[in-house]
Amino acid sequence: MAPMKGLTVFIADLRKCRSHEEEERRVNKELANIRTKFKEAGLTSYNRKKYVCKLVYMSLLGYNVQFGHKEAVDLASSAKYSEKQIGYLAVTLLLPEDSGYMRGVLAALRRDINGSDDVSVCVALAAVSNVATREIAEALTEEILGQLLSPSASTFVKKKAALCLLRLLRRFPDATNAHVWAERVIPYMGHRDAGVTLAVTSLATALAQQYPDAMRKAAAFAVRRLKSLVLDNECPADYVYYTVAAPWLQVKLLRLLQYFPAPESPELRTLLLRILRHIIDVGQDTPRELQQMNAQYSILFEAIGLGIHLDIDQALMHESAALLGRFITSRETNVRYLGLETMAHLAAYIDSLEPLKKFQGVITQALRDRDVSVRRRALDLLYSMCDVDNAKPVVNELLRHMGAADLALREEMALKVAILTEKYATEYAWYIDVMMRLVALAGEHLGDEVWHRIVQVILGNEELQLYACTIALQALRAPVCHESAFKVSSYVLGEFGHLIANAPDSAPIDQLKALQSKMPSVSLPARAVALTTVAKFTNLFPEIKNACLRVLDRHRGALDAELQQRACEYYALATVESDVLLSTVFEEMPPFAERQSALVSRLLKQEGDTEDQRTWVPGGRDINRERRAQQTGETPVEAEADGKDKELAPDDPADPVEEPSIAESRRHYARLLWESDGILYDGDEVQVGLMAQYKPPAGRVGVFLGNKAAGAIYDISIHAFAKDNDSKDAPLSITESAGQSPLPASLLPLGQARIYFDVTCHHVFSTPPTLRISYTQAGAPTVLELQLPITCVHFMAPVTIAVSDFFARWKQLGEAGLGEAQSVLKTPFLEERAGEWLRGVVGGMGFALIQGADPVPDNIVAVGIAT
Repeated sequence: MAPMKGLTVFIADLRKCRSHEEEERRVNKELANIRTKFKEAGLTSYNRKKYVCKLVYMSLLGYNVQFGHKEAVDLASSAKYSEKQIGYLAVTLLLPEDSGYMRGVLAALRRDINGSDDVSVCVALAAVSNVATREIAEALTEEILGQLLSPSASTFVKKKAALCLLRLLRRFPDATNAHVWAERVIPYMGHRDAGVTLAVTSLATALAQQYPDAMRKAAAFAVRRLKSLVLDNECPADYVYYTVAAPWLQVKLLRLLQYFPAPESPELRTLLLRILRHIIDVGQDTPRELQQMNAQYSILFEAIGLGIHLDIDQALMHESAALLGRFITSRETNVRYLGLETMAHLAAYIDSLEPLKKFQGVITQALRDRDVSVRRRALDLLYSMCDVDNAKPVVNELLRHMGAADLALREEMALKVAILTEKYATEYAWYIDVMMRLVALAGEHLGDEVWHRIVQVILGNEELQLYACTIALQALRAPVCHESAFKVSSYVLGEFGHLIANAPDSAPIDQLKALQSKMPSVSLPARAVALTTVAKFTNLFPEIKNACLRVLDRHRGALDAELQQRACEYYALATVESDVLLSTVFEEMPPFAERQSALVSRLLKQEGDTEDQRTWVPGGRDINRERRAQQTGETPVEAEADGKDKELAPDDPADPVEEPSIAESRRHYARLLWESDGILYDGDEVQVGLMAQYKPPAGRVGVFLGNKAAGAIYDISIHAFAKDNDSKDAPLSITESAGQSPLPASLLPLGQARIYFDVTCHHVFSTPPTLRISYTQAGAPTVLELQLPITCVHFMAPVTIAVSDFFARWKQLGEAGLGEAQSVLKTPFLEERAGEWLRGVVGGMGFALIQGADPVPDNIVAVGIAT
């Protein structure tokens, strides 16, 4: 583009301005002049281009130049290349995506892309890549694909077309219909021009992440192209970089292969192993020149990453571990970074972590590296290579380093310490000590997920609760108590403070005083947690009820609405004359349902939309095995055995096929057979709870539906029915209880709806009733069908009789020919706890235990009468 004197002078004038007001006066003067010139009929091409360039410059300075949009589109639609070039540049920088002039731009782009002039085609492709609106993606994808696949198009146009498709695919994957044409671009990975191959490989990598099945053939093309580059040294001289053949292409081909499983063909598998072995052997020699070292090591690290991903040669992986151990001690920061990252990748696949533990001291030292990116990769590696054997030293080292860690790294470090402590804790005291120390060191950098998770773990483990109460009281008495530690301590004492009430200096009044001493110094949310604890104390410790009421009364006039509401409601509950209400409201929290830790979920966030997806995540072999199972739809065991021979037992035709939702609630269903309340179903969107009361031959079942989704749910319907429910001879009948409120039309997030059913047992039945729940969330209807844990034994009446009467009655049953049934089952507990568990099950199923009926203490004798 020839220089424009008027544009140069204008830019120089603006740079000479000493104030913003002077610059604004000069810009306004020029804008007025440009408006006048655009209205003239005889404006030359040179002046039109010059004025549009001035508008572009003023737009970059932040001035409104909207009146020039039409001129930019007119230039882009011109047949002259010089005008077209300026026009597309202006369109790219000036027009917003929703501009009304986009239709004119789209027409100009279509005309140029379908033209025969390569230069115009390339300019249009560059403009498409920069503008990249959804409308353009939907309208021009086929034309751009045609340029890539055209046998007459030049190599330069093919490269531009491939990269343009890559841009549109990353921005609007649903608008390009890539699943239709993805397979058609694969042959161009073998194009004679290395530049076209490089561009198409980048496109194929993005396609493989979204459509792996359609792109499966790309693996064979990638292996053969690698063979020509690595083993045969076939590479154009223009693409040889410091004696390394096309390093950028080799890296992209190796990266592409990481999105596919190991080749099924023995020939391709052997060839790929030869390529990897050759790259690793060459990479062990240290290049003299920095540029050659960067190129060679970039290929080496990708080759090691591919070998780790394929997991087809453990010897190669152990050799890679030794080689990486040399790289993490390199003086070059880039080499140390890549060595630590690749070793973390290795930890996600290798069978034994022992080869990596040899370098634990070096990795720990890397936490003090001058470069923050190296420190972050060292943290990822320690997190990935941690197991039961080295968990304590790794966690202690991270805690010791946390005080000096960067603020940007401290939150991630704290999350990983919390996850490792929970995952590998073998001593309850160690878990509590580490977590309380963690919230004290990094409390201000932790989200609420950490202290929430601590509470969940304590609630789910009875062995932790006594020691947790002791440590919680000590934390409240310490001179400094961090807010997160205060919340944990308050919650734990409110739930389990009675466990230490008889210990020295741990009386109920001592717990209340310790709590009160820290309340003035904490935030309002923490004070709200403390008020709940005080309210629970009124139920746990009646002897200090008056002291607790005084605390609640003081907060009934609080300025904060949340504190005031809590204090008023708790005070009203505590002063109601009822022996049951307070104990019912503040009943001990049940254990939380098993699910993936919220801390782990925060570490598994996906990469940005325009980046290549990672084939692994930091965290070791187990979490990556589960991740692969989720992606492939297999179980973790199947994912572990992928690529190996697996024997599948034939399906038993006698086994009934369960609905997925029923199978998912099986573990909750089994527990509710002998417990009266609990969770029946826990999904991503809703949670279903159950509460049952039986007075044979009738019962009442309450169903509670909670909304866990981010948005409201609508069209809620809950029905329960038994087999042949409408028949007069039905063994079991279920009807909605009378006099209850109807279900709400919608349920907001965290809201709950409930409905009660009356159940009557007429005679013995074998099929449990079904609960059907339907709702609509985000426009998608969902239907759940769950089995209700209602069986014949729920309508048994426990009867306590003398031992002599029991054996007399047993003899009568035998003489009547009723016989007996036997079954052998496996308990979920150790042998010493099996008897206790079985007694609880039998008692919960409507039988009365008869003590002393059997001389063997472990044998259980129970009696129940079916009404």
